[in-house]
Amino acid sequence: MWPEVETAKDENRRELKLTGASVAKRITDNAGCLDEAIYGLASLNLLDVNDTPLQVISPRLASLTHLQSLLLFRNKIAELPAAIGTLGELKVLDLSGNMLTDLPAEFGQLRSLTTLNLSFNLLKTIQLTQLAHLSVCNLSGNQLEEVPEFYVGEVHHLTVVILEKNLITELPEALTRHQILKTLNVADNRIEQVPKYVSKCVKLKEINLKGNPLKDKRLLKLVDQCRSKQVLDYVEKNGFQAARAAKASKKGSSSEASQEANEDASAATTPEEESPQQEAVDEPQLKIVIRKVTPNTPKVSFTAEARSTRPHALFCIVRNFPVTDLKKFLQLQNSLHDIECAKREVATIATHDLAKVKGTSLRYHAAPPEDISLKTLGSATQITAAKYYADLRHHAEQVRKDKKRNTYSGVHKFIALLENQPLFAYLSDDEKVISLPPLTNCDETKITNTTRDLLLEVTSDVDHRQCVRVMNALLHRMLLMDVEPIAPGTNGVSAAVVGKSKKSKASAPKVETVRYDRSVTLEVEQVELYDSVAGRLHSVFPGKGDVVGDEAKGIVVAPSLI
Repeated sequence: MWPEVETAKDENRRELKLTGASVAKRITDNAGCLDEAIYGLASLNLLDVNDTPLQVISPRLASLTHLQSLLLFRNKIAELPAAIGTLGELKVLDLSGNMLTDLPAEFGQLRSLTTLNLSFNLLKTIQLTQLAHLSVCNLSGNQLEEVPEFYVGEVHHLTVVILEKNLITELPEALTRHQILKTLNVADNRIEQVPKYVSKCVKLKEINLKGNPLKDKRLLKLVDQCRSKQVLDYVEKNGFQAARAAKASKKGSSSEASQEANEDASAATTPEEESPQQEAVDEPQLKIVIRKVTPNTPKVSFTAEARSTRPHALFCIVRNFPVTDLKKFLQLQNSLHDIECAKREVATIATHDLAKVKGTSLRYHAAPPEDISLKTLGSATQITAAKYYADLRHHAEQVRKDKKRNTYSGVHKFIALLENQPLFAYLSDDEKVISLPPLTNCDETKITNTTRDLLLEVTSDVDHRQCVRVMNALLHRMLLMDVEPIAPGTNGVSAAVVGKSKKSKASAPKVETVRYDRSVTLEVEQVELYDSVAGRLHSVFPGKGDVVGDEAKGIVVAPSLI
């Protein structure tokens, strides 16, 4: 019996938390399973097993009849047993950062569940209509193409729905049936139009539509400014409204149907659709060009130790990118760390001045922290990774105590990812360690105002897809860094748009078209990642389809050169 389990049994504890390197090793030695004795702790109210190689949950889970909180985040779980449906008292379930592709039918029996976190799995569909008390639901970072249906009854409970970073294309009218919904986050999906009926969610105070290819440019601007109230007010007046032809046909009036369909089509037409000249003016001015690897392109070797510690990594080079505003560039990276990388818990970005990277053979490795030495950002002296990590923890603890909090927050939240880890991942060139994710870069390769070529690095212990997503966000932000939007009707906007008739203006809301004060091209060069032992090519980034454009922002990727 594991010592923590034995203690919990002897003291009849209600809570059991298992994490850290020693637990991870035991789980690995036990074929990805927990100690079976855990399922005999019938008094448990909370079971927390996180950041381990846990793969299998035993059907004996059904014996934990008093369990109210089950926290199994950032493990390797690909399947749940049907027995999970027997946990009648379960209120909080966190399975984020696993490898789930489906849920058992018995999942719907969790009628007491109030908080569900299934973010960053591989789910394509999910059935939630039986979860009568669900209040908070986080399904971000999956592969959902539709907003799932939730339970609808006489008593309303659903208040928070988070669906960012999926493949959702539209918002269903069924959402308006949830009368106390307060937060709806559908950022980074594929939504092009926001329907008027969204404004019927009368309690909705926060809506996040950022990162969607919205066709309505005025709405896009409001969304980018994170003004939920203005977004909802605008949607109420100018939101998309589908043609009512089908409804009118059912009433037996084909002429009325035809008239309504024409009116709706006219109302939905944007100035861009009405004017070919405007369409020509608004051709994308921002372009990402992919370049093949060359004999001089650095190659990265990927060791088995790194694969077991922080297994997801990709690299690329941006050529001829003068960093004219260093402060703005650093703010850009910090913003991505906070939002796209979820305070570095999902992924970490590192940027290097390529001219300061020595040699063309880089190594992505892992070692005990006391064996890793580097000059951290802003430091002139070498320090071990163990000492640097200890200093960060000490500072974080002081901040936590000063603010009288129970857990770490802010920039220090991510350090928990390395708690009790026997190995730290790092990237080195021929002379030195240049990156220690998720903690810091080295001082020698930091970006300066004289930087022209950059080595970009994104690593994660969650999922390769998250690395690709974050790298795309970084490339887009770099492309947009030194350009300014131009208001419509100026600097050569088509006269056909400026001189529209009053009737035309009345029939369609004025839409601002995103244009920029100049054209910019970002040259992205591939970097190959090799297996360090066999010497086989592991991956190359960007591969076909890895880098994507953004129609709403006018960003295109040049025809494949790879």
